[in-house]
Amino acid sequence: MPKRTRAIDTEYRHALTKAQCYEIMDYLQVQFSDKTDIHYNYYFDTPNGQLAERNITLRERTIRKEGHISYHLTLKIPTIDEGTFLEYHQRLSEKEMRLLVYNDKLPDGEIKELDSIHGGDIRNVNMIRVNRVNATYKNVEIFFDKISHRGETFYEVGSKINHSGETSKEEKLSEFKELLKIFKIDFKQAKRRSLKYQ
Repeated sequence: MPKRTRAIDTEYRHALTKAQCYEIMDYLQVQFSDKTDIHYNYYFDTPNGQLAERNITLRERTIRKEGHISYHLTLKIPTIDEGTFLEYHQRLSEKEMRLLVYNDKLPDGEIKELDSIHGGDIRNVNMIRVNRVNATYKNVEIFFDKISHRGETFYEVGSKINHSGETSKEEKLSEFKELLKIFKIDFKQAKRRSLKYQ
């Protein structure tokens, strides 16, 4: 049985124009590269769309990073706090990934066992390609995403804040908003990608 991995994480994301994205990236001295960190995100739902209705995300992410490839299955269930999710994570083999992505077959493990959430009958409903670069501003980790979906390109900046460490979630959010304020941007939580890009 695969190792069980759970976490409670809060993710803040803000949609940017291309110009805004590159301006902030220059400030933090980072740039996109097609060779470093590419995510292929496959989203799944029940045949009648019950996961999307309940703001639940079931996603397989294939990461190609600096010549290494890994496969990750994630189930995100919303909590009462906005932007905060109980996440179940499971590493997959390439064979498990292909059976899931191309045959809608969930691999054995805790996520499959949670059939009270997804019913065991899921469909691949969407794919989003993301080119990601990471940076640090003060005490907060920042990521920039160049999002490709059906021939169009979108940009986001965000921060995934775990519930541990010396700096509080509130302090990290304040620093994230402070970074945006430097560029006269008021933070607004971006819509979940599983719902926004359809």
